[in-house]
Amino acid sequence: MGVWIDLIGSFVFGSLLGLNVLRLNADMSEHSFEASLTYIAQHGALTIAQIVEEDVAKAGYGASGPAILLADSTEFEFRADLDGDSAVDTLHYYLSSTAAASATQNPEDRILYRALNGGAPQSLDLGITRFNLSYFDAAGDSLALPVTVGDIRQISVDMVVESTEPYDTTYVRAFLPLRIRPKNL
Repeated sequence: MGVWIDLIGSFVFGSLLGLNVLRLNADMSEHSFEASLTYIAQHGALTIAQIVEEDVAKAGYGASGPAILLADSTEFEFRADLDGDSAVDTLHYYLSSTAAASATQNPEDRILYRALNGGAPQSLDLGITRFNLSYFDAAGDSLALPVTVGDIRQISVDMVVESTEPYDTTYVRAFLPLRIRPKNL
């Protein structure tokens, strides 16, 4: 009789131990997946921020006449010698609708387009869900839209990038604000 109790006790204890190991494995897998999505969203935000910051910081460089051609809340077009070849380029950033990014599972993501000299736009489709631009004068005071492009001295970019795939039913987010002060404006 004592042997049976030992066997049943060992079976119950072993089963509980096995279930705990399985639950630990599942928790670690979920955490690993969530951490991967977070890294992807943060990397996407940083990649877009580096491209935008490098370009916008050159606004007005080498350009005679108006440097900024269009300044809106989701669209920005300016002139600058972007590659140092003494030829003034025109660069246009604009945000698509959510329908343009229908290939992803995220219903809120969009594509940020970067069109150089009116050519075919380069798509920065890294899960961006918000790309808001605001503008400031030389004193750092906010300019109300529609802005007078000649008054712009600083550009603020607020970006939110979300994972293109959901974790459970939510999308992991990364928020990145930029404040750019082009020297040539």
